[in-house]
Amino acid sequence: THNLNEPRITLQAMRVLNAFLVNVHEELAGSDVARVSALASGTLYPILLRFESAGWLKSRWEDLDPAQAGRPRRRLYRFTPNGLARANAILGEFGRGVLA
Repeated sequence: THNLNEPRITLQAMRVLNAFLVNVHEELAGSDVARVSALASGTLYPILLRFESAGWLKSRWEDLDPAQAGRPRRRLYRFTPNGLARANAILGEFGRGVLA
């Protein structure tokens, strides 16, 4: 049963969901998700955007002064309650071991 408002779930999208399921309460920067999922940014960021548009993820800019930190602010992503429920349901259907 595929809801029309739901993002398309590809293998890459499942790897992104899996990255967030490692610690569901933690905010992850795109670079964290890239490291865990082994996806290039050109593949990763459109997936993050799709999940955010679908209401599965929410994001915010890091509260940081780039000049003091010596690096740009990062965008931090985390599951919404609905996103967590959908990710668990989808990965449950496929068996989480597949993505390890």
